This record gives sequence, C-alpha cells and structure tokens, in this order.
Amino acid sequence: MRHILAVGLLLGSATCVPVDQQATQETRNLFGNMKDLARNSSKVMFGHHEDTWIGAQGGHPPYMVQTLTHDGNIQAYIFWAQQAKNGDPDELSDTKGVTGQYPAVSGFDFAQFSDEHIISLTYLAKLAYARGQIVTISQHLNNPVTGGSPWVNKDTGDVLHTVRRILPGGDKNHIYKQNLDKIADWALNFTDSSSKPIPFVFRILHELNGGWFWWGLSTETQNTANDITSLYRYIVTYLRDVRGVHNILYCVSPDKFKTKDDYLKVYPGDDYVDVLGTDYYYINENQPPVSDLKRTLDELVEIAEARDKIPALTEAGMFNNGIDRVHNFWNDHVLDILKTDSKAARIAYILTWTNHCYGNHKCELWMPYKGHPAEADFRNNFFNDPMTYFADRTGGMYN
Repeated sequence: MRHILAVGLLLGSATCVPVDQQATQETRNLFGNMKDLARNSSKVMFGHHEDTWIGAQGGHPPYMVQTLTHDGNIQAYIFWAQQAKNGDPDELSDTKGVTGQYPAVSGFDFAQFSDEHIISLTYLAKLAYARGQIVTISQHLNNPVTGGSPWVNKDTGDVLHTVRRILPGGDKNHIYKQNLDKIADWALNFTDSSSKPIPFVFRILHELNGGWFWWGLSTETQNTANDITSLYRYIVTYLRDVRGVHNILYCVSPDKFKTKDDYLKVYPGDDYVDVLGTDYYYINENQPPVSDLKRTLDELVEIAEARDKIPALTEAGMFNNGIDRVHNFWNDHVLDILKTDSKAARIAYILTWTNHCYGNHKCELWMPYKGHPAEADFRNNFFNDPMTYFADRTGGMYN
C-alpha cells in the first residue's frame, strides 16, 4: 500500500516570504510549504523533467510514436501540440508507469518559445498543477548574440562576451529583452480555471558555473562571474519589478561545486533567490563517490538555511544510461545518503531529467520505465520508502 494522501501536510507557511514582496498568496504558500518540507529530514519530493511530455514506454496514438521503438518492441512517445489542442489526457508518464503515481515535481523548459512547444508546455503544466504537482521551468535558449546553440561547442559564431552584450547597455540587449517579455507574457497568462496565476519555480541560467552554455564560465565566452550574476539579477528585476509578474519562485542552480565559496561565486544575492539548488550527475557508479554527494548536500543545506532559503537537488542522475547497469541507483547513490544524514536530507526535492528516445533505437534514460530491469528496485526501494513523496502525498502545497 502507498502512503496516505497528505493534504495540508505542512504548517507555518503564512510567515514565510519569497523575494517577491508582492507574490500572490498561492506563491507565498508554495514557498512556505516547500521550505517547511525541506526542513523536515524525513521527507523529500521526487521530480521528473517533462514527465508527461516525453517518455520511453507506453506510446500509442494519438501520441507521436513514429520511429521511437527501442529495446525490442518497446514504444516511446511524445505528447504533441495537437493533443493539447484536442484536450487529450496526459495519462502517459514513465514515473506513473513504474509507481502508479505522477512525480511530485514536474519540470518543463521554455526552449525557444516556438508556438507548438508553448502550446504543449502550457497545457501539460496546467494539468500538473491541477493534480497538485509543483511546476519548475528552465530554459535552453539559443544564443541571443549568434542565434546558435545554447551549447558553446555547437555554436560556430562569435560567442565572446555574450552575457555582457545582452545586459542593459549591451548591443544585443534588445534581442534578449524580447525573450524576457515572452516569459513575462506567458507567466501573466499562466492561470488556473479561476483565472488565478499559477505559481512556478523558474530555474534561471541553470549550471551557470559550468563552461558548456553561453551563460556560463568558459574561455570561449570569457563571461565573468559578475557578468553572470548581473544577468540573473536583471532577469529577476525585469520580470518582478518591471513587468509585474508575481507568481514566480526564483531558483539558482550551479552544477557540482567544490566548496561553499565555489558555490557562492555565482550566487546573485539573497534578494533574488528563493530556491538554492545544485545539479549533480554521477559519471558512473563509482565516480564521484557517494561521499561527495553527501558533502555537496550538507554544504548546500548550510548555505540555504543560513539565508532562510529552500535547498533542492535540482537535477540528478547517472550519465550514459547508468540505470541500465545499476538497477538500485536511486536507492544506493541518492536515497541512502538522505536516510543516513539528517542534514543532507533537508532538501525539498530531487529532480531527474527527461527519459528521451530519439529514434534509431536510442534513448537517454535517467529513471526506469515500466518493464525496465530497474523497475522493481525503483518501486520497492525508492518509491515505497516512507521518505519519498510523489504526487499522491503533496496535496495542499498551494494552501
């Protein structure tokens, strides 16, 4: 038996205030409830990026399924814009296929704001919210200066000082501001059936300390830490103070960090951050050692709690489809750390990335799907543990 639905499971959120002093009541409630849950070392929410949008198992029409078979006759799927226009249910979810429940946190990405993409995103995010899930959104935006890829190594243009050039006063600020206006317009119209704005966590410039994105630290861009933190602050100030968007919790999420000072070198300041996250991937079952994730989470929690913020593991998993080999990964390499270290356990949620099948029998997997060799381990050891919260246990997060 799965645990009892925990409606209104948390108390004390009324006194908690996010960095937006004019945040909607529901946004304030979400902030307070997430913070209270994080402080409770016996609870952690599980999240999956694009969980109902893209998946590895169960595909059938009207989902997009062409050429997406893999591992024999397993059918992957993509929920496409026409389904949103038709009002189709989003019943497919690799998390639900394995556990019977949707994840507590559902991730999305603005990408390039193409019409079809935003139709699907908006529809699926509203359904997630209606189920009581937390919505978190990132953005893999193409380089506003070159028009090239978000990844520096895939961009053939001149990426030098990209961030400086899109800040106010830069020659490409007007282009980047168009993207911010799209985000603002979307957020202002992201409403529930009663026309109330729906709160969401906006994970700005994720992995901003890495060298792979145009908004990060690399020799190619020569962005400085000050450039990057200035851009983060500009995004928050423009959305919150200029455009009057008040249904966002703001998240900063550097990639792996070595020390607290290493984390804080790209920290934009307490007035601009609600959620302090980090993205942490294992290369294989032995690298990095699990002790490094323990150290990382301990330090993250210390940084966040000292600032009265919410700590979270904003991306996690094992590269190269490690779940195929290490069937008990989520228990042995993640959950066991939280269960044996009450400090590391004081995070609000863990989010893993999209199970994405590309055709030609190739998939990128971060968690098992129904029928996967790791299915039973994930369900029995991770999902069934009293510590992990999925959508059936997170009722009342907005109350």
